[in-house]
Amino acid sequence: MKVFVLFLTLFSLSCQAALIRADFRTESNLPDYRNGLPLIYQSLDKQIGAGAELDSDDFLQNPDGWSGGRVWMDFDPISSILTLSSRDDWDFQTFDAWMSNIVFAQAGETIANIVLLTNNLTQEGLVPVINMTDNSLHIAYSASPDVFLFSGGSATFKIETKQSQGVTQDIPEPTSAMLVLAGSFLLATRRRKRIILQ
Repeated sequence: MKVFVLFLTLFSLSCQAALIRADFRTESNLPDYRNGLPLIYQSLDKQIGAGAELDSDDFLQNPDGWSGGRVWMDFDPISSILTLSSRDDWDFQTFDAWMSNIVFAQAGETIANIVLLTNNLTQEGLVPVINMTDNSLHIAYSASPDVFLFSGGSATFKIETKQSQGVTQDIPEPTSAMLVLAGSFLLATRRRKRIILQ
């Protein structure tokens, strides 16, 4: 029974995301028009893993009255993939997305790398500029002074983390963790049977 409890405990720990909380923000803008003020959505100190971390509930301001420019952010703690989903196809000159003040599950964990996986956020296929620090990232699309059109599609980014020793690691997948722990459980059970039979 103790082995089974240990199995469940280890499995639940292995499913925890490396990123557990963060601030999320997007800005869509036409800086060369009207007052050049962005449409902003913002979600502060958001727990990661329960649906989109930034959506329509997180509207902050739209002083220039821009139509469109709505992009939601969703971080999947199992795959470590951040998805930006455009909800319209309006034209803009710039779009920025931030994850900042990231809180990690493990002490000493930091962002090691961000990899662009798919890029269908704009109709023109603009390649974003990605900047990062140990606990934040900034993704920027710009066509300024020209304009781009959101696609109604999405872009995905793989976020890799590392420990302070510098070893890059992805969040463990539950299936892999389950197989390892199930194997350990079976080995422990067989060993116990062998000891009892002797």
